[in-house]
Parts: sequence; structure tokens; C-alpha cells
Amino acid sequence: MALKTHPTGTGTGAGIGAGTGRSWIVVVSAGVAAGLQVWKLPPAIPFLRQDLSLTLVQAGTLLGIIQLAGMLGGLAISLLAELIGERRCLSGGLVLLFLGSAGGGFAWSAGSLLASRAVEGAGFILVVVTGPGLIRRSTPPGRLTTAMGFWGAYQGISTFAGLITGAVVLQVVPWRVWWWAMAVLALAPLPWVLARVPRDALAYVPRDDLAYVPRDDLAYVPRDVPGRGPHAIPGRVPRDIPAGVPGDVTAAHVHRDNAGGARGAVAALARIGRTVRAPAPWAAGLVFACYTLPWMAVVGFLPTIYRDGGMAASWPGVLSAVVGAANAIGSITTAALMKRGLPARALLVPAFALMATTSLPAFAVDWRTLPAGTTWQFLCVVAFSLTGGAIPATLLRMIGELTPAGGSAPATMGLIQQLFNTGSFVGPALAAWLATRTGGWHSTWWITCACAAVGIALSLRLRTRVTAPAVAPAPAGDSAPVGDSATAPTADGTIDSGAPHA
Repeated sequence: MALKTHPTGTGTGAGIGAGTGRSWIVVVSAGVAAGLQVWKLPPAIPFLRQDLSLTLVQAGTLLGIIQLAGMLGGLAISLLAELIGERRCLSGGLVLLFLGSAGGGFAWSAGSLLASRAVEGAGFILVVVTGPGLIRRSTPPGRLTTAMGFWGAYQGISTFAGLITGAVVLQVVPWRVWWWAMAVLALAPLPWVLARVPRDALAYVPRDDLAYVPRDDLAYVPRDVPGRGPHAIPGRVPRDIPAGVPGDVTAAHVHRDNAGGARGAVAALARIGRTVRAPAPWAAGLVFACYTLPWMAVVGFLPTIYRDGGMAASWPGVLSAVVGAANAIGSITTAALMKRGLPARALLVPAFALMATTSLPAFAVDWRTLPAGTTWQFLCVVAFSLTGGAIPATLLRMIGELTPAGGSAPATMGLIQQLFNTGSFVGPALAAWLATRTGGWHSTWWITCACAAVGIALSLRLRTRVTAPAVAPAPAGDSAPVGDSATAPTADGTIDSGAPHA
């Protein structure tokens, strides 16, 4: 396969050139735009309940319905991404988010608003399933952990922006105007996605003259260096594993020979099948669900909890926004820790333990009877959200290591997203049901502690292994093209990845 390479900053076409290395910022902005469609709802719940006569359980369903598409269609989206490309899927998702939010502004009942939220859910899953793959494909290896940390923070960022802006804006405009404004914001990243994110036929070539092409026509590709030839790579080896020394990169055209048509569909289904049969993506998805279920249960209803506690004006939304920002800070900080080599288990287990221990006093204690009780409860919830941010950052960085040999990275993300969204869907509805049955929010800690216990048990069993690609011998005098001192072969032909392990 002959590939034409361009020096950094001199490439042609969308996404090539000096800006390509920062295209992950555009993808993260698309994730934030998608997340805003989830978090535009909590500050609007009191207005929706009054205008559309919603019950508390219906409000919880509205909060979770946007996750329904992800519950049902994560793997289907991964197949679509394999066939037409992740960039096209992400762009289509932004369009659907715009249509759903714009249509929701015209809703006249709970049913019509639910329908518009379902459209938003379809757009949301298109964005969040394909975002990590686009980041992995277009980010230089040295920046990948940072980029994934920010992607893990997109939900916290959107929570902060959605809640604090909604709390202020909804004091002066109707909720329908808020919905239409969010529709415009959903579409805003699209021009930058089309201009800055590499097309689905582009990949990076690290400066050590070798590139691992993250598509079905895998090969290590040398740059134009006299005396070097390409190293043959078998067709079924792990994908999305950056090879070589992190640093300056050039862009390379990668021909998607196997995409499209019956052959492409069969090959994509085979890759997805191998992924679904592997235990690691399932385990990681369940760990993710154990995080997102209690986090959504708490943060999704936090403005309502504060209002029920007697807080007025925009304070419920502002304080809830700070809790969301703490989650983003936790995710970005975790990325920095992982860049320093901290293993995944050292992050996952303490994060779940701290989520449980901070949520217990936050909800089990009647803070209204204590001096400065609201302040102490708020600090407990901030700590709950801050420590929880370590979990998405860690798991998202492990996507490449969770994908089995010959499997599909989009399918790994799709499966994890299905389980993730199941937790996001169930959490708010379960919290609302429990509050209705027990007469208050004091029982919310039952959910958080139970999920933390299951999350710890699953994290301790999570294993990630990466199959070592078999590389033909390099010409005499050349250095080995793959591997470094951090990787060592095992008896079954695999190597322990230098990436974070659980």
C-alpha cells in the first residue's frame, strides 16, 4: 500500500497540517455540545413540571431518555462508524442534536418532549461513540493521554456550562427559548469538525518513520528514508495502538480499501463479533455503568434537591454547576496522573471507595439540623463528583488495550457506551422512584454505595492485554520498529502494554 506523506504543517486536505495535532480539541468541543443537550434539562425541570404538568418520575425519565439510544444502539453505531467512518457519524450526530433540540422547543406535552429527546439521544450516541476513536486516530501519541483526559471531562464541562447558564438564563427567558439556543450550540462545532478533524481516510505517522494505521488495511509504513522498506504486518493485529516515539508527526493518506459494500460489512461484523465475545469490554462497560448510574442519579436531580431543601433563585443551578465542574477537574487531573505512569487500578478502586464514603454523609445525615449544614453537604457532593471524574478518564484511555486482537475499537466504545448509557438512564429514574417511595432524598446513598461496591469488585477483576504484532525482520543496521523497554513478551505471545493496566 503506497502512502504519500507530507511534512508537518504542509499537508493538504481537511485536517492536515499544523492544526491536525489539535483536532482533538474540536472533537472534545463536539462532545461538550452533545453533553449540553443532557444538562440543559435539570435547571428547566421546575418550569417543565409547571408548563407540561410533569410528575417527578416523568422528569426523571426525561433526564434519562436521551441515553436510551445509547442503551440500544451503541454497537449499531459502531458498525456504521466502521462502514462510513467516524467523522461522518460525528457530523451526523451534531445535526440530529440540532433537530431534536429545535423540535423540543415546540413540544406541547410530555410525550412530544420525550420524542424530541429521543432524537437528541440518537445524535448524542453518534457523537460519544465516535469521539474517542477520532481522538485516538488524530492525536500524536505524546498528547493522547491528555486528549483522552479532556474527553473524559466533557460531561463535567457540559454539566457546569449547562447548569450554571441554565440557572441564569431561565430566570429571564422561557424554557422554549433555552431549547432553541441549545439547538444552535449543538450545531456550532460542525464547521470546525469538517475543517479541522482529519477525514476518515487519514492517520498519523510518528517521527520514527513508522506508522500504525488504525484501519482494516493495517501496515507499518516507512517515510521516505533511503535503504528502508515497509515491514509486513499480518492483517489481524490489534488496532489503534500508537507505535514509535511520541513527538512531531506527519499526516498520511490511508486508503479504506475494505470499507463499503458487502465485503466491508462482513469484515466489520467480524471485527465487532470478536469484540463482543471478549470479556474485557463487557467488564469495562459495567465498571463505567457503576460510575454513571449514581453520578447521574445525584447530579441530575441536584437542582431539584436544593430547591426541595428551600434554596431559591439561581443558587440551586449554580451550586450544581460547581459540582459538575469538579467532575471535569477530576478527569483532567487523572489524565495528568496517568501520564506519570500511575496504573489504572490505583485510580479506579480508590475513586469508587471515595464516591461511596462522600455520598454517605451527603445524604444519610440531616444537614438541615446542623450549623452550616448546607455548606458541609455541598462539599461532600463536590468531593463525590471530583473523585468520580477519575473513572471515565481511566477507562477511556484504556479503549485501545480493551479491544481484542482483530477487534474493533469503535465496537469496544459502542459496547461500553451501551452499558454506560444504561446506567445513565436507570440512575435518575431510580433516584426519583426511591425518593417518592421513601419521602425524600435521604435514601440516595443506597444507590451510590451499592454501585461503588459492585464497581470495586469489577475493577479488581478487570484485565487488559495487547497482542504483540508480528513484524518481519528489519534490514540490517535498522533499529527494531516496535516495542521498548516497557514491554515484554509473555508465554502466550502477548505483551503487557505500557498503557495503564487494571
